[in-house]
Amino acid sequence: MKRISKSWRWPLAGLLLTSAGALVVPVGDMLWLHLAVTLSALVLLVRLAHREVPFPLALAQLRLGGDDPALLRARVLSAAHGMQQGRIGLVLTRLRLVLPDLTRVLGPDHPDTLAARSLSLQVRGETGDLPDRLSAMRELIGDMTPVLDPGHPDVLAARYCLAEWLKSDGFTAEAEAAFADVIALGTEQLGPDHNIVLIARSSLTILRYDRTGSDPSAAVEDMITIVAAMERTLGPAHPTAAATRHLLAQWRST
Repeated sequence: MKRISKSWRWPLAGLLLTSAGALVVPVGDMLWLHLAVTLSALVLLVRLAHREVPFPLALAQLRLGGDDPALLRARVLSAAHGMQQGRIGLVLTRLRLVLPDLTRVLGPDHPDTLAARSLSLQVRGETGDLPDRLSAMRELIGDMTPVLDPGHPDVLAARYCLAEWLKSDGFTAEAEAAFADVIALGTEQLGPDHNIVLIARSSLTILRYDRTGSDPSAAVEDMITIVAAMERTLGPAHPTAAATRHLLAQWRST
């Protein structure tokens, strides 16, 4: 039974009960009523199961077993894919189900477990599902740093998220320092043209622009440099480069 996904056990049981009932219910109206009711329930169970564990992954679990690391990573990727579709509830459901398995199989300090925790915290923090998102993210960063190294992209992404939340929650000075730390560490470990470094530079410049008031010329000049670096590194059509270029155009027009 361990090879059968927990989420898909109910649909499988429903299919068996539907088949067994069809064998004992007399042919006629009662049989059709039985099939209509049980098949409707079965469709609902399949939809619920697919929401938690996509059917292709359930088949892979049947072949590989539920504790296979590649399967666990695929389950995390299926959750992340839900973000591209804007299905935040789906993302949280799949992460909630896979995190205990990652912790049990790979351990709480495994990079895959930490990455899944980071994704879960970021989504929950943005949706208001965390009572103290700043403390939760600081705790995660404290767990990640000894394992992955301070300049690891996942650690920098978590630190960048913390900086954005500090800014959103009104802790402007702390946010500025946090962005600067991400830029310094990222530049040292990944290079000045890495995506996370450029995004952090952009966010820091926006923060300073919003704070300058009547004389934002220094922030505008900084953003010109950042846009040029983004277009050179990411390409002018990249969404991040395009959005930053559009923001710069707005600044110049005011």
